[in-house]
Amino acid sequence: MGIQMDIEVLRRLLERELSSEELTEIDEEFYRDLASFRKALELNAERYEERGEDIEKRLYLAQLSLVQSIAREILKIRLHKIVDMAFEGVPKNLVGDEKKIFAVLSAFINGEPISIETTEVEVKEEKVESKTPSGFLELYLLKSDIPRIIDENLNEYGPFKAGDLVTLPRSIGNVLVKREVAEKITIRI
Repeated sequence: MGIQMDIEVLRRLLERELSSEELTEIDEEFYRDLASFRKALELNAERYEERGEDIEKRLYLAQLSLVQSIAREILKIRLHKIVDMAFEGVPKNLVGDEKKIFAVLSAFINGEPISIETTEVEVKEEKVESKTPSGFLELYLLKSDIPRIIDENLNEYGPFKAGDLVTLPRSIGNVLVKREVAEKITIRI
C-alpha cells in the first residue's frame, strides 16, 4: 500500500485536482489503495450488520457513499485532464490504467489503429440494469458525433462529439458498441 487511504486523503486530492490545470501527481498504487479502502468499508458494514449493530453499519455505509462520491469526482476531473493531455500529446503524472486510456485516446486522435484489451462478458437482459462490479468503471470512447439519446426510462444523454469519453447506462453503451460508433473501456478504480 502506497499511502494510508482515508476520506481526508481523498478530500485533499480532490482539492488539488480542482485547483490545478495539470494532472496532479498521485501515488502509483492510488487506485489499488482506493479499491482496498472501499472494500474495507464494505466489509466493516457487513460485519456490523451480522452483529445486528445497525448504527455502526449505517456509519460505514455513509462513509462508503462519501468515498465513492469523492472518488467519482476525482476520476471525472482526471479523465478530462487526460483527454486534454492526449490532444497535446504530452503525458505527465499518469498512473496505472490512466496510461492505457491516454494511449487509446492518443491513437484515436492521431488516426492510428486502436488496440484495446477487451473481454467478452455475457450480458443478461434484466429490467433492472446491473451495475459494474465495485472497483470498476465502464467508459465509452465515441468514434463519431452522437445526437441526444433518450433511454427506456426517458433519461437524456448527450449530445456527444467524436472523441468524447463518457459514462452511459450499459444498455445504451452496448447498442453504441454493436453499431461500431463507440469502444467500451473498463478501468479498475
